Amino acid sequence: MRRRRLWRWKLWLVTAVTASLLLVLAIPWLSLYGPYLRLRLSPETGPEVTVRTEQDTLLRMPMEEYLVGVLAGEMMPQDPPEALKAMAVAARSFAWLRVERGERLCATVHCQVWLSPEERLRRWGALQTPRFTERLLSAVAATRGQMLLYGNKVIDATYHASCGGRTESAAAVWGREIPYLQSVSCPEKADLREARFTPGELDARLGTTLATMGAKERRNAVEVVDKTETGRVKRVRVAGEEIEGTRFRSALGLASTDLRLNWDGSGLRVETRGHGHAVGLCQAGAVAMAEKGDCYERILSHYYPGTRLETLY
Repeated sequence: MRRRRLWRWKLWLVTAVTASLLLVLAIPWLSLYGPYLRLRLSPETGPEVTVRTEQDTLLRMPMEEYLVGVLAGEMMPQDPPEALKAMAVAARSFAWLRVERGERLCATVHCQVWLSPEERLRRWGALQTPRFTERLLSAVAATRGQMLLYGNKVIDATYHASCGGRTESAAAVWGREIPYLQSVSCPEKADLREARFTPGELDARLGTTLATMGAKERRNAVEVVDKTETGRVKRVRVAGEEIEGTRFRSALGLASTDLRLNWDGSGLRVETRGHGHAVGLCQAGAVAMAEKGDCYERILSHYYPGTRLETLY
């Protein structure tokens, strides 16, 4: 009887010690991988995502399938493979962060442009579609399950079409300091554009009365009053009221806030450099880096400094 009690006590002690050791070992593992346990248990095609199309239809599909449509909408299939791979990782990270937040993904620039197989066929034609699709599939497959992390969290991997030679920080554009979204140099060739507006057109878009003013008065009515460190317009004075540069860009439908205002006899001429908010990965810059021989890992570390690449499924 005494031996049986001693044996039970030893068994309980061994069980308790083993459980304690497992708990001690599990805590750091769970802190590191726990948040992405769902991802690590995903099939090779990735977790399912829901996409709202422009026709307001909800589609469910695996992440890796979704990314082929994103690459088709956001890049050119002829772009260098390393640029396509970098974009696949950025798009995967961008999408997963929003899925994690419980958000639905849309198929437009509000989220990420996504093209269905039918839209790709219409855009590329029957002859090119198989070849172009294979290029995109290869980029997605080569980076399967890879996402960018900062610390222990998947990053908000924002990106844009063209930065004009230098990206912008998140703090300068959105007022939020994000360590991995800082201003960095970019090797892209500047995307230069020009837009013209008559006083009447400006009045319709800005709610001003420029058409009733003289030329000198108009110049003073619309002027840049503040810029970011990279030279992008931060604030504009419009008829005595100061507005954000991003709001001014949106009102006039301009390509970027890297702009110059020039008044002439017919109205306002606006010259812009780049296309998009200029935060995060620059798609044109990624293509330029890939053409110079940089790998996708190098491209990603350049535009998202301080992050690490990890395969989560």
